[in-house]
Amino acid sequence: MRILDLSPDQRPRERLLAGHGEGLSDADLLALLWGTGRQGQSAVELAQSVLGRTGGLAGLLALGLSDWLVQPGLGPAKTGQLWAALELARRGSRSAERLRITSPRAAGTYLLPRCRGWTEERFGLLALNAKGDLLAERILSQGTATATLISPREFFREALRYGATTALAFHNHPSGDPTPSREDTQLTRRLLAAGESLGVPLADHLILGHDRYHSFRAAEGWDQRS
Repeated sequence: MRILDLSPDQRPRERLLAGHGEGLSDADLLALLWGTGRQGQSAVELAQSVLGRTGGLAGLLALGLSDWLVQPGLGPAKTGQLWAALELARRGSRSAERLRITSPRAAGTYLLPRCRGWTEERFGLLALNAKGDLLAERILSQGTATATLISPREFFREALRYGATTALAFHNHPSGDPTPSREDTQLTRRLLAAGESLGVPLADHLILGHDRYHSFRAAEGWDQRS
């Protein structure tokens, strides 16, 4: 059966875009990566046959580049696509392993380039482990050009979802001035209290401006508190 013969809710791409990617088989994911099959085989059927010959995904990945090239139906194009996808995954893994945020400066260096061009206020989370390694980054709220809303409950619920042992809050000021407002200070107090009660300390709250930031941790001397 061709992919086009399937109902829309059964097609791999539609299922992936609907948020059901975890339910896709290895063959479905390979078919999405390759995009096309070969004469007489759909992309999914080709993926199934390759996985069957090589002993599943683990067996396929254990082969070298030259071994992929001799697999019937692959050729240079599909082999190159598979190799590129694996190399991106390797680089992403290495990058994530290197990224450690243990100071306001490290957080500012990481976050400032990411908020350039934001024309409205966004509030986000960096979920960190005990060593400061980045586990996840999430934008939790996106508001108008002057304000956004976030609750401590939502913030720490997301942090715990990623297994964080500490969490860093950040938001931008579209005006470019990172000076905290009274509301910013009040929210930081609420986040601090909520983090203490949940056992997930607030590592910092950074306000991001144009090429500069405000760190509540640095400004209020959190590191010096007993």
